[in-house]
Amino acid sequence: MRIFTTLLFCTICISAIAQKPDNRIVIGAVDTIFSKVLNEKRALLIHVPNGGKDERYPVLYILDGEDHFNSAVGIVQQMAGVIPDMVIVGITNTVRERDLTPTHVTARKGQDDVSGGGENFMKFINDELFPYVDSHYPTAPYRVFSGHSLGGLTVVNALVNHTALFNAYIVIDPSLWWDNKKLLKQIQQQLSTLNLAKKSLFVAFANNMSPGVDTITVMQDTLNPRTNVTRSVLPFIKALKETKPKALNWSYKFYPNERHGTIELNAEYDALRYLFNYYAFLTSQFDGHPELNVDAVLAAHFKMLSERLRYTVVPPESLVNSLAYYCWGTNKSKEAFSLFKRNIDNHPQSGNAFDSVGDFYAGTGEKQKAIEAYIKSLSLQETVDTRRKLEELRKK
Repeated sequence: MRIFTTLLFCTICISAIAQKPDNRIVIGAVDTIFSKVLNEKRALLIHVPNGGKDERYPVLYILDGEDHFNSAVGIVQQMAGVIPDMVIVGITNTVRERDLTPTHVTARKGQDDVSGGGENFMKFINDELFPYVDSHYPTAPYRVFSGHSLGGLTVVNALVNHTALFNAYIVIDPSLWWDNKKLLKQIQQQLSTLNLAKKSLFVAFANNMSPGVDTITVMQDTLNPRTNVTRSVLPFIKALKETKPKALNWSYKFYPNERHGTIELNAEYDALRYLFNYYAFLTSQFDGHPELNVDAVLAAHFKMLSERLRYTVVPPESLVNSLAYYCWGTNKSKEAFSLFKRNIDNHPQSGNAFDSVGDFYAGTGEKQKAIEAYIKSLSLQETVDTRRKLEELRKK
């Protein structure tokens, strides 16, 4: 095994950060797509996890990408194993008020009269962006849509009027006050009729209130424009509570120490933790329970993930490898071999998977099988460590 940590039961699989020869640290790349729907070129900020060639990932689409892409990448990388690794697509703006508003409002004097292009923007996402991302990046069929402020308004519009496009929705301090609360009024009237089965939603709202005002009295604070967001979000949450949309998995959180401009980072983290609160494989469950079959428990957990995410989720190679060495080290050789074999089956192009099974064969005295495994490993990836072990084994 070439990558191994003594912390066998670490639930977080650390993704390497790409480092360029000039010592730059790279977390993503800029891509572009020409949209016929919008008749313009759009810039995309793309992060792809450093996984195996055969791995696929859920996709987090995040609006206002120029502002929120970097922090989203940091959160997803830091929490790898607790939440899934994800392809992250930061959608940058060209004409923000045009794209992120679902209805047109006559502009005030001195402002561009461009609002109300939200439906066209959703057409761009469905007809052009999805096919492009899915054909160019290792995506799985699970999509998360995240937006803040006007972006949050857009995400709510997608939830209500384009429900099938995404599996999960992150709504952060949404501007539901837009157009005299038109979308909010639609939600209050139609929420009970929506089919939100197997959808997930997290709503976050900040403390945009004056000193001495709370979430009850703020509804009467109509003269303060800073409270517009809060006075529209609270009725949205109330509608969700009272209607209890069938099969919708949802939660919300108030951030008393954050304002509209500072809430996004903490809310994005909390939202992803909530949306994937079932994801982590808790190795602590084996503490004091030697009777548990590690491979069977692992298989059951990832079967559950596959059912929840609605595509086949394969256990990360690093997790399976660590569990295999743990079983081997605790005299559960049969389970260890089953796990090593699982990695070979799931990751047939991984040199590390064959290197690890070579270690197992060498440790159990099966010299010829160990030699064959090391040779196979080297045919996939040449490394000094595997070459050394092969040569030492041949000399015996």
